Amino acid sequence: MRESAAGRAPDPAASDLSRAASAQAWPPLSVIVPCRNEARFIAACLDSIIGNGYPADRMEVLVVDGMSSDGTREIVCSYAGRYPFIRMLDNPRRITPCALNIGIAAARGDVVIRMDAHATYEPGYIGYCVDALERYGADNTGGVWRVTAPDGGLISKATLAVMAHRFGGAARYRSHRPTDGAEPLMAELVPFFCCRRETLRKIGPFNERLVRHQDFEYVVRLRRAGARFMLVPRAVCNYYARTGFRSFCLHNFRDGMWTILAAAYSEVLPFSLRHLVPLIALVVLVGGCVAAPFSVLVRYVLGALLLAYAAAALFSAAQIAARERRPDLSFAVPPIFVARHVAFGLGSLVGLAGAVALAVRGFFKPVHGAT
Repeated sequence: MRESAAGRAPDPAASDLSRAASAQAWPPLSVIVPCRNEARFIAACLDSIIGNGYPADRMEVLVVDGMSSDGTREIVCSYAGRYPFIRMLDNPRRITPCALNIGIAAARGDVVIRMDAHATYEPGYIGYCVDALERYGADNTGGVWRVTAPDGGLISKATLAVMAHRFGGAARYRSHRPTDGAEPLMAELVPFFCCRRETLRKIGPFNERLVRHQDFEYVVRLRRAGARFMLVPRAVCNYYARTGFRSFCLHNFRDGMWTILAAAYSEVLPFSLRHLVPLIALVVLVGGCVAAPFSVLVRYVLGALLLAYAAAALFSAAQIAARERRPDLSFAVPPIFVARHVAFGLGSLVGLAGAVALAVRGFFKPVHGAT
């Protein structure tokens, strides 16, 4: 970590006394919290930030609110009245990329970290991310997710397990088990961001045409600029997922759609190969079903692929059931895998159709001023 007149920045695991004694070693920090209608979660989120261990006199918390109508604004204002380092900023357009751009433009800290309102953060989360950012010379750091649900029912448990499993398409920060004492790891992707302010301003603003998937599009631009990402296993975020089956399917459909549709609004390809797997699998499945009546070979290949998928889903479910010591998950998890993959694939197909339609419309759009 960079040295200062006050000495090397402290170990985030140090005692509160030693941390307070060397508080000036921490860089000035801006925390950006985009939110809209998060009255159920915003107080717990802010409490976890306030009590995270980062020196209050080195930190500002910018809650960028999308004109909430459920009491969120009143809760944030009450916190701002008690804690002078908390401010609320308005986001009239109400979408996440606008909130992030508003927050970054207003940030005064040397380091800027995004924290989601739909989550709480274990003590030391902020310090661990900042420490890894500076001590390892990284450009972007983030912790691991411990995904939780409001209830402990079987479907909720199965949904959470699928979201955190590699077969379900989980990124490493979702599938990596939080580990005390583990060193930061080089990674392709981390949740949210913890970057130096100069890095964010060099990359430019978030793409405000992307209602969803703007974070991954930004990651692609960071990578193109040569940024180094580090996953910090000791930094743990408790993310509260919506696990109702209908909302789970709808969420995956929208994610799949915007994963592909985002390409129509970006100068970079805002997806990776793993994002395309459900779409490719769905196209192969539909094409195979159409061709199967006319070809024995297609029937055999299609049958082999379906058997391989079933085997992978059952094996993954057995892994989850053994790890959680819940035999009933062996039966509940496979259908959730299918629902996630099919919903994401259908959404990707719709997104592809939308991207093609936009491209065609742009190709045939008359040039302004042409006669």
